[in-house]
Amino acid sequence: MWIPGAAPRLEESLGEESMNMKYLAILTALGISCNAAFAADEYLGRTIASACFGCHGTSSAAIPPIILGAPSEYIEISMKAFRDGSRPSTIMQRIAKGYTDEEIAAVAQYLSTKGGE
Repeated sequence: MWIPGAAPRLEESLGEESMNMKYLAILTALGISCNAAFAADEYLGRTIASACFGCHGTSSAAIPPIILGAPSEYIEISMKAFRDGSRPSTIMQRIAKGYTDEEIAAVAQYLSTKGGE
C-alpha cells in the first residue's frame, strides 16, 4: 500500500531483477555461514577428542571404556552425567565440567563415527 509522502518501496526503487539478485546474495551468504558452522562443529569434535585419546587411546586395545565407535547418545549422556555429578568417577567429573552442551555433542558425534583399529 502506497502512502503519500512515504519513501518508495524497496522493490519499486531497485526493480524486480535487482531485488532477485539481492535475495540470491543473502541466501548464498546464509548457505556459506551454515557450511562454515558445520565445518566448525566437525573440527570442534576432533579437537576435543584429541584430549580424550590421552587416556582412552586411539584403538580397540585402549583403556576401557572404549569410546571410539561408541554410540553418540551414550557418549553424550555419559559426559553430561559426569558433568552434573550424577555419574561418579575419579577424573571424568572434573574434565566434563569444562564442556558446554554443544562441545559435548560435537565430541560425541565425532567419536561415534570413528572405529577402533
